[in-house]
Amino acid sequence: MTDGTDKAPSVATLALVPGLEAGAPPLRLERLAGGTVNDSWRVDTARGRFVLRIDGPAWRCPGVERGREQRLHDAAAAAGFAPRVLRRAATRGAQVSEYLDGRCWSAADMGQPAALARLGSRLAELHALGPVAGVARFDPEGCARQYLQLVDPANGTHRSATAVVAGIADAARRVERGSRGEGIVHGDLVHANLLEGAALWLLDWEYAQIADPLYDVACLLAYYPEARSLAPQLLAASGLGGADLQLRLGAAIQVYEGLTWLWQRARDQPVAGGG
Repeated sequence: MTDGTDKAPSVATLALVPGLEAGAPPLRLERLAGGTVNDSWRVDTARGRFVLRIDGPAWRCPGVERGREQRLHDAAAAAGFAPRVLRRAATRGAQVSEYLDGRCWSAADMGQPAALARLGSRLAELHALGPVAGVARFDPEGCARQYLQLVDPANGTHRSATAVVAGIADAARRVERGSRGEGIVHGDLVHANLLEGAALWLLDWEYAQIADPLYDVACLLAYYPEARSLAPQLLAASGLGGADLQLRLGAAIQVYEGLTWLWQRARDQPVAGGG
């Protein structure tokens, strides 16, 4: 067996999982759905249930920085917001975390007032942890320029991409002008990254940042425009306010919409709606 996005983990990589160090076969090996950057597997052994994550070929693209991810994930996990990472092996591009029982949210949950109120309250608790020492503040323009470098200048969308970068820079300045603090933001609030169990956990921290907490709300509303009618409830549950809040939220949504568009172009993926 060899490692890769479409093949089972190698015996050597499986040996990172507790209970498989001596090369014993797993009791259960099941590939988990979701993820565009990694390949994840549920692995059951005599020692328990675990998740083995292996880097996919896309992880080195802009937006993902493993050192930042590890520090923010570990801080969130220590506070009960994420599964604990038990082992990491950078040379293999792999890590092992605890397996948590629960139900992943569906897209339908993102339109439910009670669900968003619960998520907002959870985000308020996460953001209250504050920044993590040594992790730089989110730089939307810098991230956008990294994506732009991957867009072929001969591509017909390069001029549009350049304009999107300028728009992100302007929008980020508007967000920052009224910023009221910073903390850990998850940065990728798709429904598949929300696990409802004994608690509401957040999964997949590749795009986590230290940033204005407003960016988490903006991320969700950029991904799920149909939820924007519930923005006041989500903002209130998240503990966010201020006279200029709606203007800043609109600017933060523009940042995420632009970064998502560039992310798709940088990975040569089709844009939803043909944009």
